[in-house]
Amino acid sequence: MKSRFKPKPWLIGLFAATLACGATLPNDAPAQAAEMVDGKLQPLASGFPNRAITLVIADDPGSREGVWATNIQSALREVSPVDILISNEEAPTWGTWYTIGDVATREGGLEGYYVVGMTIPGMVSDLVVEPITADTGLTAEDMSIVIVTETIPYVGVQRKNAPWGRTFDDMVKYAREHPGEISYISNQVGSGNDIAMEWVLDELGVTVNKIPAPNTENQAATMGAGEGDFALTQAPAAMQLYQGDRIDVTFVTGDAVPAPWDNDPNVVSATGYGLPPAPFGIIQGILTPKEVPGDHVAWLADLFRAAAETDTYKRRERTVPGLKVKIIERDAANEMKFKVLEYVDPVVRKLGMHVDDK
Repeated sequence: MKSRFKPKPWLIGLFAATLACGATLPNDAPAQAAEMVDGKLQPLASGFPNRAITLVIADDPGSREGVWATNIQSALREVSPVDILISNEEAPTWGTWYTIGDVATREGGLEGYYVVGMTIPGMVSDLVVEPITADTGLTAEDMSIVIVTETIPYVGVQRKNAPWGRTFDDMVKYAREHPGEISYISNQVGSGNDIAMEWVLDELGVTVNKIPAPNTENQAATMGAGEGDFALTQAPAAMQLYQGDRIDVTFVTGDAVPAPWDNDPNVVSATGYGLPPAPFGIIQGILTPKEVPGDHVAWLADLFRAAAETDTYKRRERTVPGLKVKIIERDAANEMKFKVLEYVDPVVRKLGMHVDDK
């Protein structure tokens, strides 16, 4: 169970003092080349890494990200010259920000011996909803993404036999002709998929009757019972309803429709429908404190890229609904986080949930 917490004053002070010392090599320094020998990525000439690397997950082992960590750890064993450990450190949904500060204070934390699991746009959205910057001094600049290894879209579902038709375009046209009549069952107010749906509705100029559900499970139950017209939900919830033939899938965020809906002509992606390329969904990767030397970051990117290219890791596409193994390199991933801010900030302000309004 998640619980809210505040970082200890000594932790913030120690983090600030550590950053003041700086790293021995700037984060953007030229990367040394690493090579694969007999399927293993070799350490750098400087000696990094010469001991175990720990993947820190700010959640429990049974969570979505906890399972991802276990899966990629298995793949990393095939390509890493050192042990890869997992440390599950349960925290609030926005607690990954405090984890960044915490690992920076650990021995080897500023050298890259601790990497942190992260998701876009989740962490970025947290910045505009929670007082993270006020509490820690951290901003999007401190979210130093190493690499992204997979994406999972949010999935738009509608009730069976909807009067407007089978497609997302049918629903949009109906909603424009009947403003406020379609009931949108949201996952809470201000969750990742709710922010995404509010953005879609705003882009399309559609007005609906929003009915918040307390969580994903309740949202799915409401849609499965036919008591809501439309929802944007997590892919596993959509899959369960879809397999039970209790809903129709019409829409996914992102630029491509994943299996098992990719052969359904009634399902469209956001960009396929003509919406701007907003990076909504679950975009999973790792980050480090921004002070980690650039060649260490590049080596870590090489390591996780190699793991993501193994058959062991690619099996996730067959076991996790909607998942696509997709490498997004460091520069593109870090550019993406600022794009997310551009998209989510006005939506959160419209919802009245912006940190500036609290």
